Amino acid sequence: LFLGNKLTATTGMYLVTTLFNLILPSGSAKAALLMPLMAPLADMVEVSRQTAVVAYQLGDGFTNMITPVSGVLLGVLTMAGVPYHVWVKWIWKFIVLLFVLGWILLLPIIFMQWPGF
Repeated sequence: LFLGNKLTATTGMYLVTTLFNLILPSGSAKAALLMPLMAPLADMVEVSRQTAVVAYQLGDGFTNMITPVSGVLLGVLTMAGVPYHVWVKWIWKFIVLLFVLGWILLLPIIFMQWPGF
C-alpha cells in the first residue's frame, strides 16, 4: 500500500492509544481493549504488528504523567502537596514534547518497513 496510508494508520494508532490512556491508565486493560483492533488494522495497511505494538507502547507511556485518573500520579502529587492543576500547568509543555518525539520515533519504523518477527 501507499506509504501515506501506513503513516496515517500508525499515527492514528499512536493518537488513539494516547487519548485512551487519559481515561484508562492500566496498560494491560488498555492492551486487552485496543490490540484486537490495532492488529487487524496493521494487517490491513500492511505494517508489521510490531509497528503497531511500538505505536501502542509510545502512546501508553507518556501521558501517564498527566492523566487525572492515575492513582499513582494523584497519590504522589498529594504526598508532595502539589495541586493537580499546578502540575498540569507545569508539565504540559514537556508532555507535548514527548508526544512529538514519540511520533518522530515512529517515522523510521514506518519508512524502513520494519518486518515482523
